[in-house]
Amino acid sequence: MAGMQDLSAAIERAPIFLGLDKHVLSRIAGIMRPQRIGAGRQVLVEGEPCTGLFLVVEGQIRLIKSAAEGRDQVLGILGPGATFNEIAVFDGGPNPFGAVSVGAAFLGFLPKSDMIRLLDQHPEVARAALKILSSRQRSLGSMVEDLALRDVTARVARLLLGCVGHHGHIIESAETACEQITHQEIASMVGSVREVAQRALKQLERDGAISLQRSRVCVRDVSKLKAWAGGVGHAGVG
Repeated sequence: MAGMQDLSAAIERAPIFLGLDKHVLSRIAGIMRPQRIGAGRQVLVEGEPCTGLFLVVEGQIRLIKSAAEGRDQVLGILGPGATFNEIAVFDGGPNPFGAVSVGAAFLGFLPKSDMIRLLDQHPEVARAALKILSSRQRSLGSMVEDLALRDVTARVARLLLGCVGHHGHIIESAETACEQITHQEIASMVGSVREVAQRALKQLERDGAISLQRSRVCVRDVSKLKAWAGGVGHAGVG
């Protein structure tokens, strides 16, 4: 089970804190509050006032945007070393999305006032945060493009390529994000419903791109998956 030493190590590895000297990192570790979260627990509620920045030490966190009709869209899956809620800390607005733990998780929490003070005293933290936010903005732009221009089979293929590191995607520092994943979760990540996502998965399996084993999807042929992701020579599920 992760403890305070793991929290300190995660702070040192976190991209947002890279470049800070040991004294500053030690000070951050002293004010960052450890939080143990059970599986499936709400960490952030969309629209509520921002309280601070979170760092994933152990486990995985899903960032979720809720639609009016009740369907959730997964914006990101974050693993150890990733931070979240930077936007609300920066602009002073409410939480822009919800956050839910996938399984049990261990987080570090840095109160908003401490994070703002850190940004004022160490501009390199602000530069690192902007780089992280820029990367996520590109991923969101890619997601919008997928939803507008690609069918569900292509979107599922791109998601699975992201799972095995062959496509820039919403998965960040979470290499095991797809090891245990349900069809409903895949549907939420590609902006569809479970039945349509299932048909897309079966289509990819028939072509030999993947194999389905209960709650596990195994990539068998990356080149075929790339062909589906680009829509090359296939008519996918709409």
